[in-house]
Amino acid sequence: MISMSSLPVEVEPPTFASPGKRESGKPASADVAKDSAAIPAQASSSATNPPAGDRVLHVSVASIAPNPQQPRRAFDDGSLDRLAASMKTSGVIQPILVRSVSGKPGSYEIIAGERRWRAAKIAGLSSIPAVVRDVDNYTQAQLALVENIQREDLNPIDRATAYRGLMTQLGLTQAELAGRLGEDRSGIANYLRLLELAEPVRALIQENKITLGHAKVLAGVTDAAEQTRLATMTADQGLSVRNLERMIQTKAPPVVNPPTGKSAHLVDLEKSLARQLGMRVQVKSGSKKGKGRLIIHYADLDQFDQLIARMGLKAE
Repeated sequence: MISMSSLPVEVEPPTFASPGKRESGKPASADVAKDSAAIPAQASSSATNPPAGDRVLHVSVASIAPNPQQPRRAFDDGSLDRLAASMKTSGVIQPILVRSVSGKPGSYEIIAGERRWRAAKIAGLSSIPAVVRDVDNYTQAQLALVENIQREDLNPIDRATAYRGLMTQLGLTQAELAGRLGEDRSGIANYLRLLELAEPVRALIQENKITLGHAKVLAGVTDAAEQTRLATMTADQGLSVRNLERMIQTKAPPVVNPPTGKSAHLVDLEKSLARQLGMRVQVKSGSKKGKGRLIIHYADLDQFDQLIARMGLKAE
């Protein structure tokens, strides 16, 4: 186990300008400010006094590789372009955090600050200020998870995945994780519930087509196909959270015939497949052992085409 105070995140030693430039004195842009994490007081004190063993260098952008265990899956192109433009004007306001790659002298992997590194590449910078920290693979993953969790603009699905990853790696309960991060346990539980949504719904959240508020409402809909239908309608029509709630509350619940003699294993299997496909799924065992039927219900031709594509088939 490691305490949060031993996991320094984005804030690191002094302000740097890009090579050959002086600090302009201009305030950092909103994109630069947004890239900083909200850090506990203990961690922020390391900004002027880096931990023993840390080295502050100007590192070649080409010699840096992204973190293979980066929880963030999507980087907004427009936001990166704005940050790159700011770097051209004001330099790199805050160093990234990297580690040396074992067996490859002069090569580094990012621990925290991949967004700034990507923007530096777009800006055409040859080098970037970096704090070099000696950590192992396990600690690198932990630092990356904590750094991303504390960012305000991490999309809800990536945030939920990061919570789950941190709980798994450190063997923590929801309450223990909440205590370490200074967050509310119910808030973490709400994020983790998002991972149970149907895959198409999760994709809409990641693409910022529906909000976290919409997602919380949709999490109360147990049928995966209905979840997907409502999420798609919300994205297409720009429904508010309140309108979505009203739609769900006023709609009569569908009549579903309970499965007769179906094992708990088959029921769980149906739910798992339905969640992944975003469609209603039935698994029926046959009269002979090992035989049966898999029935996938699609709501419209678009869902049918998506299913065919995911199966790698072509409708001839």
